[in-house]
This record gives sequence, structure tokens and C-alpha cells, in this order.
Amino acid sequence: MTSIIARFLSTRSGRYFLPLTLIRISFGLFFFASGLNKLIQPDNQQAMLHTMIEAGLPYPAFMATFVAGNETLFGLLLVFGLLTRLSSLVLLVINIVALITIGIHQIPADVTGLEWYSWLLYLPESVYILLCILLVVQGCGPWGLDRHLVRLLPEAGR
Repeated sequence: MTSIIARFLSTRSGRYFLPLTLIRISFGLFFFASGLNKLIQPDNQQAMLHTMIEAGLPYPAFMATFVAGNETLFGLLLVFGLLTRLSSLVLLVINIVALITIGIHQIPADVTGLEWYSWLLYLPESVYILLCILLVVQGCGPWGLDRHLVRLLPEAGR
């Protein structure tokens, strides 16, 4: 079991660690700030509630707070490189749901083929999904707390 945990927390250190670290920290700060604003700013709370209602999600008041709380928590964890893969996976799910329920409906109905694909890539959720996938695959990089957590695991489990 500890070998599974060690594998989940470990990350390769290579020459790409600096861009990976910058992506992880800036992406984490983005979600932390976005989620926190949705939790504490009344206008943003209302906008989030409206978004949940518009998306047709069940229990929109609960979901608005739940999603904003997850963005805040997992964004902060990304900043520190703590549970990076788990955090990225949670944010990936949030963004896939956002893309399917809200984002994709912003694409004009009369476009097809490459034009539709181009519109899809202009949606911010598409970029967020790609960044989440990158962090799920690569982990936190050498400058994250996950790397130190692996060292705390028993040697026999690695």
C-alpha cells in the first residue's frame, strides 16, 4: 500500500521542473483566489449560485459553496505542491463538469468541424483541463511538498 502512495506522491525531476513549478503555483493561486472570492464576496456568491442553477445541477446552493470550497482548498494545495495529483484530479472533474454544463453552450450552434474545435479551445475550461492533466501526469515537480512526503514513507513500502 505504501508503494502505491509513494508512487502517487513521487515526481520525476528533470529539466522541465521550472516551467512545471510555475504552472503549478500560478494555476493553484488562480483557483485559490477564484474559489475564495466565490466564498466571501456576495456578488460572486450570487454569480456562482446563478451558474449552478443555469447548469441544472442538483442542490445549487450547496453545490455553489461545495465547488468554491474545493477550488479554494485544492488550489491552495497546488500552490504548496501538496497532494498535487489528487488536487489536480479534483479540479479536472470540476472543469470537465463546467465545460459540459456551461462552457460548451457558448459555442455557436451553427459552427462545425474545425471551427467548432477552435471555439472549444478558446473556452478557458479547455485550457484548465489540459493543465490539470499535465499536473496529474507530472506531479508537483522537485519544488513541492509531495516530494518530501515520499521521504516520510517507510523504506519497505517504496
